[in-house]
Amino acid sequence: MLFRPVLSGLIALTCAMSSTQAQDASAAPPPIRTFLDLEAYAASLAQKPYDPPKHPLDPFFDTLKYDGHRQIRFKADKALYNDVEHSYRIEFFHPGWTAKKTVEFFDIKAGQPAAIPFSKDLFDYGNLKVPEGAKYPDGYAGFRLLAPDTLLNKRFEFMVFMGASYFRAVTTKLGWGLSARGVAINTVGGEPEEFPDFTHFWFVQPKAGEKVFQFYALLNGPSVCGAYQFEVTPGETTMMRVSGSLFLRKKVKLLGLAPFSSMFWYGENTHPKPLDFRPEVHDSDGLLIEQENGTMIWRPLDNGKEMRQSVYSLEGIKGFGLQKRDRNFNHFEDLEARYHERVSVWVDPVEGFGRGKLHLIELATGEETWDNIVTFWEPETQPTATEPLRFAYNLSWLAEKPHDLAKVLATRWGEGVATSEIPNDYLFVVDFSKGKPLPGKAADWVPDTELHITGTAKVLDKRVMINPETGGYRAFFKLDIQPDVKILEMTCDLVDGKKPISERWSYQWKR
Repeated sequence: MLFRPVLSGLIALTCAMSSTQAQDASAAPPPIRTFLDLEAYAASLAQKPYDPPKHPLDPFFDTLKYDGHRQIRFKADKALYNDVEHSYRIEFFHPGWTAKKTVEFFDIKAGQPAAIPFSKDLFDYGNLKVPEGAKYPDGYAGFRLLAPDTLLNKRFEFMVFMGASYFRAVTTKLGWGLSARGVAINTVGGEPEEFPDFTHFWFVQPKAGEKVFQFYALLNGPSVCGAYQFEVTPGETTMMRVSGSLFLRKKVKLLGLAPFSSMFWYGENTHPKPLDFRPEVHDSDGLLIEQENGTMIWRPLDNGKEMRQSVYSLEGIKGFGLQKRDRNFNHFEDLEARYHERVSVWVDPVEGFGRGKLHLIELATGEETWDNIVTFWEPETQPTATEPLRFAYNLSWLAEKPHDLAKVLATRWGEGVATSEIPNDYLFVVDFSKGKPLPGKAADWVPDTELHITGTAKVLDKRVMINPETGGYRAFFKLDIQPDVKILEMTCDLVDGKKPISERWSYQWKR
């Protein structure tokens, strides 16, 4: 884990801030012109007890329901930077319904920050009748970022920040799906989970035709304060560089970097399936992990009767991300949600991801409207209020992380043919793609498998065959699992001798 001492200039600036004004969440921040200014401000706030923002909504807006809130639309011609040619544009969200916290925004123009005040004139309230005397909010709930029209020759909204530290993005080919977060605090472990907020944003005014859009964000919560910098570029792969510094007011049970939330209700490996006309319903179908030694691990997602947690302890990690690998419409049959067109994410660590653990948490759910999948990187050492954790990673929103190994295409399991001798027979079937052609192999060549099981189960049979329907391979194995066995951890690799030629299928089976 990479820590750097706070620079002397940062300490001096922090002390100056502390001595000149009471730095609480309700006070106006000092002028923020650069990321170092923001880092110093976050360091000063971390020295003080958390003071939550106090921006109550008028009762009318506070009690708005979905139908009322959806009447409020931002006026497209009022977008920030609408007057900059071939530029990014920003539209703001109005507080109400579930988005009740307000956020402060600033425009850094020619190096000088200026506040962006709330204005009701930026919104069309439709048929909503705002009572006379109702107090309008003093801030916005979040924002959406629009690409320059020259990208697709039309209006293209590709990124949204709204709610705590959540943000989402899409590509020119794929739609909304999973969400990212600034940080995860106590997601599991027995302590109450915290959801720190991005309370302030500073946009660096773009120049005409500029490819990269840059902005800063202040993260603040009961246990943590942080400074973030985002550099974003939309496209068929939407690229983000996320970097920042985290300060802890107090030690937490669990700190997670690069966290993501997704939804998995059921797939081909889920038993029993809900009574629904759709064969599968999920935003993501697996977690892909690339280790420093080049091993690729594929962990299929599932939804069971209770929470599942998988923890990968690693000396270092080359990359990870929740993937949407199944793109076959016939596997979803949903013309409205279009689950086969959801975006995937991939994290390429740059700084702050040394030794640590990758967590995958699968919460039980009975419907599709709530995110029940969480993954994040837990660094081995936590920062303090004076020793920040500085981190950086490249975040790609894309179709799928490419590589040359044979990929896991599907995971299925069920009961085998029980007999009086073997009444607890279970069959597991894993389909792999062909992968990169191997020199010197005949067309009918079939690899071997390496199967490892943690838990009590007897292997009755295991084989690999060519799958003519996919052009890849099908590995299957039969296990004798006794009724008192509640959980198994399994891995399966396709190998040429001892050399892996596939992703490592990693699966947690729970009764």
